Amino acid sequence: MSTRSRSLADIVNEMYALLEPIGSDERQRVVRSVMTLLGEVTTQKSRGQFGDAAEEDDDPDVGAVPLGNRVKRWFKQSGLTAAMLEPIFHHEGGKVQIIAAEVPGNGKKAQTKNCYLLEGARCFLEKDEAKFAEADVVALCKHLGCHDSANHATNRKSLGNVVTGTKDSGFTLPAPGLKEAAALIKEMATS
Repeated sequence: MSTRSRSLADIVNEMYALLEPIGSDERQRVVRSVMTLLGEVTTQKSRGQFGDAAEEDDDPDVGAVPLGNRVKRWFKQSGLTAAMLEPIFHHEGGKVQIIAAEVPGNGKKAQTKNCYLLEGARCFLEKDEAKFAEADVVALCKHLGCHDSANHATNRKSLGNVVTGTKDSGFTLPAPGLKEAAALIKEMATS
């Protein structure tokens, strides 16, 4: 429905009704996320859960989530900003969760790969280590609707050097995986 059939006041009242029951930090995150999804650039400098979107001091550890030294280095090397994380990840109580509604990729094989990258990035943000369990990736694939139980193991084996480890001992994103995870985050933040 276009704004022509509804007044701006009606839209504001609807938004107010949606945002009123949640806290200030959550309201600001929702508004920033919606503006990002619309392709808008916010002019007001704001601090999100992962730090200052502008990061003028080159230290992303200014938000609610204290970022580890490896993550800070990853941010600088890959050109990531805290604002890029907001529509994909959520931090609460020391835990980072993936809140993205979908994962990009043409087909379940590509989407499965991206789930491995997202889960590795989530653990990296949370623990400053990109180590994660197979069960968490499977749960993420199921949640995002891209789990292919008949081909999951085959899809995992095709990941090459972006993921190391085994199903039993766990997986890690090495440097090539972290590089691809950063590219995926940038893609998801701008789409």
